Amino acid sequence: MRDPKAELRRRSLARRDLVTPGEAHEAAAAVARRSVALVDAIARDAARQESPVVSVYWPIRSELNTRPLIDALAASGYRVTLPVMHKVRHPLVFRAFTPGDDLVKGPFGLSEPADDKPAYDPDILFSPLAAFDRLGFRLGYGGGIYDATLSALRAKKPVIAIGVAYSCQEADHVPTEPHDQRLDAILTEQETLRFSSAIA
Repeated sequence: MRDPKAELRRRSLARRDLVTPGEAHEAAAAVARRSVALVDAIARDAARQESPVVSVYWPIRSELNTRPLIDALAASGYRVTLPVMHKVRHPLVFRAFTPGDDLVKGPFGLSEPADDKPAYDPDILFSPLAAFDRLGFRLGYGGGIYDATLSALRAKKPVIAIGVAYSCQEADHVPTEPHDQRLDAILTEQETLRFSSAIA
């Protein structure tokens, strides 16, 4: 019997792999521009004294490139962190990052800030994904890391989770389980999908 999540993940990532370099470049610029506007709106609505801590993933493989977003957030004065992975199915740690900082290879081969960088719990978290649907559910890569992370963070404080993907990764329906964490918004090169009153 086929695993519906595994089958959806395989099909969606195959579509993502077909995105051309030109399309990827335009998508990264569009998502960066709209993401900063979204973070600006969230920060205004929160009326917090300090600017929010924003976590953004460092892209791997054919993921939508978030490096322009990281640069734009830092240039706008936001405190940016990158996720650090220690164990599968365990919450991520988020360490400070400024464009130009050296990154190190973590135990799972990911580019991450060094352990001497301070750790912060993000207020806004940009998440990669394999597939998404219009109910705000994401399909990850099968490790359960972002679900565990969001569950732990949301037990401590309100955290806004925003998925980042190409529009070709949309699915009619993402199979869910009780532990799956719903996103507050999803950004693609074409549109911003909102699922929470926390997103204006």
